[in-house]
Amino acid sequence: MLSLESKRWLCFMLADVFDIKPTANGIDKAKLIRGEGIYPYVTRSELNNGVNDFVCFQEGYELNRGNCITVGLDTQTVFYQPVDFYTGQNIQILRCEELNAYNGKFLLPPLKKTLSIFSWGGYGATLKRLKRSKIFLPADDYDEPDWSFMEEYICEREQKLRNNHIEYAKSKLRTGGGGQNYLILMVYAGRLSLLVMSL
Repeated sequence: MLSLESKRWLCFMLADVFDIKPTANGIDKAKLIRGEGIYPYVTRSELNNGVNDFVCFQEGYELNRGNCITVGLDTQTVFYQPVDFYTGQNIQILRCEELNAYNGKFLLPPLKKTLSIFSWGGYGATLKRLKRSKIFLPADDYDEPDWSFMEEYICEREQKLRNNHIEYAKSKLRTGGGGQNYLILMVYAGRLSLLVMSL
C-alpha cells in the first residue's frame, strides 16, 4: 500500500494549482424553479456533499460543469462535485486539468486544513484570500503536485474498503444459509458492483 510518509510534500499556492472562480449561477433557493430534480443544487451546507436539493433545468442560469471542487465561502465547506450542478450563493469553484474523482477526494482534507484559518463573517474565504492561500501536497520529481500518487492512493483505499465489504457480505451469507445462489448488488463510491455467490 502507498504511504503518505513515503512522499515528499511541498507547499503550493492555491492559485498555482487551481483555476478559482465564483459559481456560474448562485441561485437564491426561493427563486428555484421546482420540477423533476436531476441536477444537484449545491449550497454551503456541510451535509450530503453540499447538495441541498435536486432541481430541474433552471431557465436563465448557466450550469456549473462537474469534475470540480466547491468551496462554501462563509462555512469553508469543501466537496468534490462529479456531475453538472447549480449552486446557491457564495460558492467558489476550483478546477484544474488533472482533477478527477480520485485525486479530487485526496485533495479534500488538505483543502479543509488550508481553509481552517477562515471564519464566518469578517474573515471568510473570499476569492482573493483563496487565491493567496497555500496547500501542502505530495510532489513529483519536478516539484509539481503528484497527481498520479494522489489518484493511486485513493484507488488503493477504495479497493481495500470494497474488498472488506465483499468479505463481510460473504461471511454474513455463509451464516445465513447454504446451497443457494445469491446475487449481491453493492454500490460503493458511486460504482455498482455485481457479486454472484454460491454457498
